[in-house]
Amino acid sequence: MNLSVYERRRLAVLAVVSTIIILLVVTLGGNSSPQETASPSSIAVTTTSTPLKNSDAVGPLAEDASKPVNLDGPLSLQPNGQSRIAYPGPGEMKRVNARASYRTFPSYNSTICYSAAAPLGAELTVINLNNGKSVKCDNVFAILLPAGVDIVLHSPLFLLIANLVDAPLPVTVSW
Repeated sequence: MNLSVYERRRLAVLAVVSTIIILLVVTLGGNSSPQETASPSSIAVTTTSTPLKNSDAVGPLAEDASKPVNLDGPLSLQPNGQSRIAYPGPGEMKRVNARASYRTFPSYNSTICYSAAAPLGAELTVINLNNGKSVKCDNVFAILLPAGVDIVLHSPLFLLIANLVDAPLPVTVSW
């Protein structure tokens, strides 16, 4: 797009005026009335603190000031070094949450599926997270996955864990 000389001048003037207005707003702080500004030498810092006495306390502090204030909750336990740490089991590392759909693979074994997350040739266990039903299938290579789908099951396999209208289905895939 080619601008004429007059249009370029208008844009330049607009940019300069906008910059001046923004600088004025920033320096004045957006206040329309001028206010006094204090110099650093005129500012005095005074801090006072008075300790809370038990006679002034209300609530849990009124009974005993040495107790910790713990509102509406159980008292915390002292650490004893016996905490248990949860480690994944042997099959946990080979598990992913996915969304499953279906497709009829022509003249193939009825126990096939495709997931890019699992190794090819692996036997996959697909568990429907809505009802807990599961099915096993062999991961074979397919050209592509539909958008929003992580695993495609052969139609008869999908019918074992859900109705076709439930696709895409939240599942857990393990191998």
